[in-house]
Parts: sequence; C-alpha cells; structure tokens
Amino acid sequence: MPPTRNPLGAWETHLDGSKCTYTALYPRSWTEIDLSEFGVKLIGRQISPFIPHEYKDSSLPCAVFVWTVENVGDRDRKVSITFTFKNGTGNKKQDAEGNATTYPFSEGAAKGASIKQTIFGMECTYCVACKVSPEINISRCHKFDPCGNGEKLWNDLKENGKLTDKSVEENLKTKDVAIAVSGQVHVKSKSQSDLEFVLAWDMPSVKFFKNIKTHWRYYTKFFGRTGEAGPPICEHALQSYNKWEQSIDYWQRPILEDKDLPDWYKSAIFNELYYIADGGTVWLVFEPTDDVEAINDPRLAYGRFAYLEGHEYRMYNTYDVHFYASHALASLWPNLQVSLQYDFRDSIYAEITESRKNLYDGKYTSRKVKNSVPHDLGDPDEEPFVLINSYPIHDVSEWRDLNIKFVLQVYRDYHTLSKLAQSHSENANKFSSIEFIDKDSLFEMYMDNRNKLSPDEKVSKKPASMYINESNGKVYLMDAMTYLKAMYPACKAVIEKSLQWDKDNDGLIENGRSPDQTFDTWLMDGPSAYCGGLWLAGLHCMSVMANLLDHPDDCIKFTEILEKGKASFEDKLWNKTYYKFDVSSSSKESVMADQLCGHWYLRCCGFDYDVFPKENVQTALQTIYKNNVMSFCKGNMGAVNGFVLNSNPDKPGHPDNTTIQSEEVWTGVTYGLAATMLHEGMIDEAFQTAGGMYKSMSEKFGMNFETPEAFYADKYFRSISYMRPLSIWSMQTAWERRKTQQK
Repeated sequence: MPPTRNPLGAWETHLDGSKCTYTALYPRSWTEIDLSEFGVKLIGRQISPFIPHEYKDSSLPCAVFVWTVENVGDRDRKVSITFTFKNGTGNKKQDAEGNATTYPFSEGAAKGASIKQTIFGMECTYCVACKVSPEINISRCHKFDPCGNGEKLWNDLKENGKLTDKSVEENLKTKDVAIAVSGQVHVKSKSQSDLEFVLAWDMPSVKFFKNIKTHWRYYTKFFGRTGEAGPPICEHALQSYNKWEQSIDYWQRPILEDKDLPDWYKSAIFNELYYIADGGTVWLVFEPTDDVEAINDPRLAYGRFAYLEGHEYRMYNTYDVHFYASHALASLWPNLQVSLQYDFRDSIYAEITESRKNLYDGKYTSRKVKNSVPHDLGDPDEEPFVLINSYPIHDVSEWRDLNIKFVLQVYRDYHTLSKLAQSHSENANKFSSIEFIDKDSLFEMYMDNRNKLSPDEKVSKKPASMYINESNGKVYLMDAMTYLKAMYPACKAVIEKSLQWDKDNDGLIENGRSPDQTFDTWLMDGPSAYCGGLWLAGLHCMSVMANLLDHPDDCIKFTEILEKGKASFEDKLWNKTYYKFDVSSSSKESVMADQLCGHWYLRCCGFDYDVFPKENVQTALQTIYKNNVMSFCKGNMGAVNGFVLNSNPDKPGHPDNTTIQSEEVWTGVTYGLAATMLHEGMIDEAFQTAGGMYKSMSEKFGMNFETPEAFYADKYFRSISYMRPLSIWSMQTAWERRKTQQK
C-alpha cells in the first residue's frame, strides 16, 4: 500500500494560525498556542544544552520540550499532549535498508519509546520520553505507520485521552515506523501544569565514506559507546534542563537587558548560533597515534570539532571562512577553537603529493603542499582529517590569505585565553564548568595522577591531557602561553613561505592576477587592500608573538618587513578616500567593503592603530558606508562587496559587476564591517549596516535559521545555511570592549 499524500490525515485539527506565535533566542524557543475557545492556553518552550564554556552537556544530542498547560476556563480539564517521531534519513533507499525496530523503555524519571535503525551501516537510536510524575499519566505506542492516516492513534487519543494497545500496529507493510509518547495531566480551573518531554538520538560512531577509520562522538566519553545511551541521556536531560536554562539565561540576560542594543541585534546575536550545531557538525573523541606532547594537547580534553562551510559547500572547517566564523567559538567555547587550531597546526606540516586537476585553470598540482595552511580538513564524502584540501577549484597552496589567517587566529585565541584567565574571579559563575588553575599546578596534578599508576598501567593507558579531569569531567582552560608556544613554529613556517609572494621586496605580498583568496571568483592583481591588509596585520602579530616568546631575531625581522610594508601599503593603495582594491587600473574605482579586514582582526586582538593610521581607517569606513551600504538598496541590505564610484562625484556609482562575488552582499563580511565600525565609534552606522541586512533577511525573506552566504540586490541568494555569518560575534567583542573603555 503506497504512503498517503496526507500522513496522519485522520487527525482533527482546529488550530488557528493567527493565534499561534513563535519566539526564538537560540538555544531556546517558545511556542504559544491560544486555545481559549477550548478553555486552554499552551506555552511550549524548547531547551537545548548549548551552554557557553561548558563541554560535557553541550555535546549531548538531545533537546527538551516543556509544555505549560494553562486552564483559563471555569472547570477542571484533563489535557493530553502527544509527541510522535518517525524513523528516517530523508533517503528512501537508506530508510528501506535501515531495518528500523522499536521498543518501549523506562530509565529513572524518563518513560518513553525508541526507534533503532542504521544509517549507512552506523547504528542510530532515537528516543522520545516524558518525565514521570505522580500527576502525569504517561502512555505509549511503540509502533505505528507514519505514512498512513493515523486513524487508530487518533481515535485512541480522542476516546481515551491516552494511548492504549489499540494504537499499536505490529505488522506494518512499509519500512517506515513511528512511535508516540503521550502525557495527560489534570489541570484545575485557573491553574497550570507542566508536561516535560525529551528527544535524544544516540549515534555513537561515525564512519565517513572511505571508511578508513571509526570515530567516536565526544559525548561517548560520558555515556559510553554501546549504542544504549539514548535512555540515560533522556533521564539526564529531564533532570538537568532547569540548570541548563539558568546557565543560558545567565549568559543571554546581559545582552537582552542592554538598553543601548537594538532589538534586531538581540535576535541575531543568538539565533545566528544555530549553525554551530546545524552545520553538519561533528564533535569527536580525539585518539592520537602517539604520545608526542600528549599532556599539552587540548584535543585529548575537548575533542575534535568540525563543521561544514555550508549545507551546499561540503567541506569541513573551511579555513578562509572559519576565519570570520571563529569569533563565535573563540568567544563561547574557546577550548573548541584551540582544539580546531591544533588540527590545522598538524595539517600545515602534512604533504599529499597526489596530483589533481584544478577546475579553474586546468593545471595539475599537488593536493597538499608542505608548510601551507589547507583550505579545509576534508569532505565527509571522502575521509576528513586524513584527506585534507577537498576543494578542487584552485591550487590553494597559492592562496594569499590562508597562511596569514592562521597567524591572526592564533594571536586572537591567545588574547582571548589571556583575558579569560585574568577575569576568572569576577566571572566564577559564568565559567563554573572551567577550573582556572595556573599551568604549573596543572602539571603537578597531571604528574601526581600518572605517578599513582603502575608501570603496566602507564604503558597500557592512553595518553591523558592535563586539561581534563577524567573522574568528574571538569576541564581546565587552555594555558595561553602554552598554546602560543605550540603554535609559533607553524606560524613562522607559513609566514616565511608567504614571503615568496613579495616579488619586489617592498614588504607587501602580491596577488597573482587570479582569485587567490576567499573571494574565489574575484581577481586581484599585485598588492591588494584585502590581502595586503591581512599581511600587515599578520606581520604585526608575528612580531608581538616573537617578543612574547623571546625570539628577538624573529621580532626584529618581522618588524622590519612590517615597517617597509606599511609604507608601501599607504603609498600604493591609499587614495585619500579609501584603500584601492588592488593596483591594476581596471579596479581603481572599486570600493571594497572588506578592505579593512586586517584592521578588524587587529582590533579583535586588542590592538588599536599599531598598523593602520586612525584617520585613514575612519575615512575609508565613511566611504564604504556612504557607497557600499547607503547607496545600495537604500541601506537596507548590508554592504555590497564592491561598489564602483562614478568619475563624476556628483553622479551615483553602482555595484561592481566585475564578477558574481563583487556584486553580492556577504552576510559574514557585513557583520565584520559593522564590528569594525563599532570599534571606531560609528555606532549608528554599524547597526544600520548590519541591521538593514538582518531585518531584510528575517522579516522580508523569512530566512531565519538558514542564513545564506550571499544576497543580491534583486533578492536572490546563494549558499543557504552558511558558516561565515557567525562573525556577528565579533560585533559583541567590539561592543564589550567599547563599554569597558567607557568605564
């Protein structure tokens, strides 16, 4: 019997959409349903364990749904709420081969039902449960046909107010199967009661397409690898969600109560975080092949974290884009950011000589060149972390921005870790999951634990990080100086490799008359504002790091190159109004929205005008705001990447249509630009720039929780659900720094 076109069509629905509202402040949301005509109002709130500076519960695959039933009538009522869930991957062939089975379960305060299936040969169990309470009557149907009209299930609920054996359909003729868990509560007139549900999914192991190795998800450190973790996670979630809510509220409330921040921003700053969890994300246990520097490797404590560039761009941790997005991780889960950086540090030294044809120019080049930062850590359709650089369009070893972006992120992370360590006492509650202990004490604790092991145990036990206490799950903040020491050799290697692109020894690297950076269709020729600015910022960070680590020769070397490069940058690219796109005559009138990217990052690193003159920065920002923002869609769509000025200053210019990307608005670039404006005191301009874009995206286009990489003036978009918009968290960094300076 083929599936019905209207699944569960027998269910009688009397829901008036105009009486339903939805509010989201990720990772929380609220759904309000006004059923006053039936004597009831419902408020459902959803809570996910997405908790800054917390690494155990934040890794859990679950969500809690609490329904508050308010009886607004004059008589008592019994109210039932039913949670249904079906198997599936969205792929009919996979669903047919998934061999789904179902069963009821009880685990502590959690009573529910499960679906166990396989996905590409990997076991996955979905669990739905309701919290046990004397006031709640819980009933279950452990098997019914989700493709049918749902008549049996509905009649059971309609007649009995709960599920009975009549609902169960044992002999299904389809490969699809569903479960239902119902909670019934007696609510007195003018009072209210709660029904608490949870959804958990346990898929402990991950194998990518080439199946070179098995990875284990990070939460298995706490709930095991047996595939039986679903019910215990349900129980843990139902017992813990009140604490989660308190932690999330503590984190969000200062922003929500800040009267100087616009309302749209309070929505955007939290809701853009959806992509950290929804970006094809994997958070895995790290299992090293040797014991080299094991105690200092944060991956042993925090795991290995990876997310896709976008739902359509299937590459993990695309680095030129993560450069923008990383502000969210660095601000909220700095330990994950440094773990990700350790993966890239290792990848810099890797070499894959396999020859590959580039789609851009047809040339054959090596997949990965030594002493270069890879574009990405791999495609899930191959074998990530092993087969890096899955991007096939250009020879990314020649990209001018990747190496520098590693250096800049390293220093930004060092700055972030240092600030956190300095402020731990005043933020003790905020960072309750992190123990702030000095480096020497951590090492002593680690050695004490190791000395308690027998000689055989020392050989047999896997290396443990000094940054985690395996007995209680507590993690310790990565030591900033230890991190800097671990990263510095790789930083030096990639910067020195990049020096080959300074052909005329003027202190500036040149682009190769090709799209050799993150704007991978936009050709840059010779010194450019984007790559030149990043290069100078990177040199400044290298000289500071060399000084901190007592490498005087390196400090002198990079400082001398920087001073020479600064003079060249101003001489060749500053035109008294903005920094030119590059030195070619064809682009001299194009104003690039992201021309101050290097300065933006230096500001995020705690610097001021160490590289770029203040008056030039502020003049360029005013030029960008006047043209790329306000002369484009009346300032309501963000900043167009390129804007060509008219040779007659009295006549308007137009978006740069040199290439597809020059005429786009990049959401992540717009947020970064707005952050730069905040740093420079352009408060109204910053919120107009970012706010116009966000409000158009959410209110006009309805693209909440699927922010694209790019918009066009005619309302088309490219690459839905994308990593780069997480750069909005650099606006919060700028805002907090400004408020601190004003005190």
